[in-house]
Parts: sequence; structure tokens; C-alpha cells
Amino acid sequence: MKNQKHVIFLGEARFPYGLASVQRMTLMARALLHENIKATIICRKGSWNKGEHPDFKYEGVYEGINYIYTSKEVHKPSGFINRNLQKFRGVYGEYQYLKKLKQEGEISMAILSNRKLIHVFRYLFFGSLFKFPIAINLVEMASSMQHKRSFSRKVNDYVLDKWVVKLYDGALPISDKLMSFYGDACPTKPNLKLPIVCDFDKFDIAREPSEPYFLYCGSISYREVIDFILEAYKRIAQDENVKLYMIVSGESKKEVARFQQEMNNMFETNPIQLFSNIPYSDLVSLYVNAKALLIPLRPTIQDTSRFPHKIGEYLASGNPVITTNIGEIPNYFEDEITALMADTYDIDAFAQKMKFVVDNPEKAIEIGLNGQKLGLREFDYRTHGSRLNKFIEGL
Repeated sequence: MKNQKHVIFLGEARFPYGLASVQRMTLMARALLHENIKATIICRKGSWNKGEHPDFKYEGVYEGINYIYTSKEVHKPSGFINRNLQKFRGVYGEYQYLKKLKQEGEISMAILSNRKLIHVFRYLFFGSLFKFPIAINLVEMASSMQHKRSFSRKVNDYVLDKWVVKLYDGALPISDKLMSFYGDACPTKPNLKLPIVCDFDKFDIAREPSEPYFLYCGSISYREVIDFILEAYKRIAQDENVKLYMIVSGESKKEVARFQQEMNNMFETNPIQLFSNIPYSDLVSLYVNAKALLIPLRPTIQDTSRFPHKIGEYLASGNPVITTNIGEIPNYFEDEITALMADTYDIDAFAQKMKFVVDNPEKAIEIGLNGQKLGLREFDYRTHGSRLNKFIEGL
């Protein structure tokens, strides 16, 4: 339709089979579609290895969302020269595609997720050239990240958070802390808090008989958190017949096997099972059949700023979420009503919440269902389409 709003998404890769950042982008696009706003996801280059998703075309429609890989390839080529040629084709393709969109009609807004200066400046240039506003998808305070980063990455993140953030036309922060951060930096620009988003329908599957287990899902870069969970599990593993499943990303098969052995060396039996690079349907099944889902947040700027995407998926499973009373958590949850919340980031306190689930199975089920209702009300993607529509009109 001629006057239909059109939002484009820039700076991401691996659509639609990527991890949390890609899922958030996809659900934002679906929220816009729910309000009859056209959504297009633009990926610069292929990121999958040969053989992964072999039938996925470089341009098309997925779940109603228009998408394109402007390099015209969805896989990484082999060889240094070929990979860099693909990058060049992708950048040139971005320019040509944005020019084409602009000629066909207005671009209402671009939502940018990339945090590398070289790409951010290119997208800001494109926005100025083709006269469309850019809102930053603000999900973390990158300059506060605690895991190991190179010196150049630290400089990159500092410059982004200190100065470049002021160049955007608006922001979609995921938390109160990031909303305040952007509001202080750009007090006259639109600033809409967009919390975690989830498609609850995808978790409406039948439960299957299984051994009781706690489940944690996260990146291997959060090794401190993984060690925290292992220590908390140690506190209850002696007395309880509940296993611990861990889904970790960022590991090769060899590293996963080494990590599995390292964890099970901590116990006389083998109560821990590790998963990595599993299909999304298997991930959903593991969530739905868990006894409880674990996500301890730390009292750091990094964790008080972010709001992990997987909390929405945890809630959608209908099982109780065990977390800590930090950051966005107290804004939405009540302890022993909609979640189980340790007062502090303390191993013993967290272990007690895990033990509560084992000792009070009926109450745990009730908490899980209450959390699911809360999540459906606050975090289902369909609830945010109208808010995004108003945000676009304010740009």
C-alpha cells in the first residue's frame, strides 16, 4: 500500500536462525506486521557455513517479513579473498537496495543493532543520504562488558557509548537503566523502553515424560555465571535426585566434550548434561520439560543494564524461573508468586531457591504458570506493535 509505514532492520546477520539478537529483531518485525507496518530485514553478508540451511534463499519472505542478503549469498565463502569480496558486494548491495527502497516509497525508520564503529558510521551515512531516521536497538551497555575484550574493542565500545549514541534519532532500550542512559545523553530525542519479546505460541507443545532437571541456557563467555550455577547445584546435588542440564553457545564439539568432562569431574556420578548447537525445536522441548529454569543476574552495570532474551522464553515454557533480585527483575516479578528470586547474587541463596522447587513441587508449578501469564501480558510480541507505531510517529 502506498501510504503504508515501512521499517527496515540493519546490522544483523544469520536471520532468521541466529541467537537472541536475531530473535529479538525478528519478533520486533512481527510486532510491526501485527500493526500492518511493513518490515524488511537487511543482512549484509552470509554467515553460515556451507551445508547449513542449504535451501534458504538470499531474498524472500519469512513469517511475513521481507528479507535480503545484499551480498546475494547466505553462506560464508572459503578463502580470505572470497570472504572480503563478499563483504564488499554486501556493502555495495546495501547501498543499491536502500536506494531502490527510497525510490519506491518512504522508509519510516531503520532499527540498528550493530555496534562496530565502521558499520555504524556507514549506516548513519546511509540514513543521512536517503533521509530516514535511525533508532538504536539498545540492549546492553557495551563499555561495561566484563568478559575479555581486545583493546580495540574496548575503545570501540567506549566511543559508541560516550559520543556516537548521540547521533541516532531515537532509541529502543531494553531496560530502565539503558532508558535513563539514553535519556541523559539525548534528552530531546524519542526513547521507548522495549523489554524482552517472545512468541509464546511456539512454546505451546505437549510435555513429555523425562527425568527431573534444572536447566540453564547461555553463552560460554559467561563462565563466571556457569561456575556460580555449578556451585549452587553442588549445594543440593548431594541430597536431591535432580539433574542439571546446560545449553551453552560458542563452543566447538571438541570444546563441549572437554567442558562436559570438566563439569562431571566435580561429581561422583554424572548428573550434568551439556547441549550445544541444537535445533530450536529441541531447545523449546528442553525448556518445556524442565523442573525449573536458571538465570542468575550479577550486581554489575552489565547485568543491571541488560534483560536477557531467554527470560521471555523461560516464562513461555510455563515452568518456574529462578533468578536474582537485580536489574529489571524486580520491575516485573514477585518472589514465590511469579518467579523465585534470590535476594542477592549469593550461591547459598540461589541454591535455596533451587531446593524450594524440589521441596514444593505443587507451589513451583503454580509459580511457573503465574510467570507464564505475566510474560504473556508483558512480553508477548503482539503487545508491543502499537507502542512501536507511536514511536515511529514521534521520530
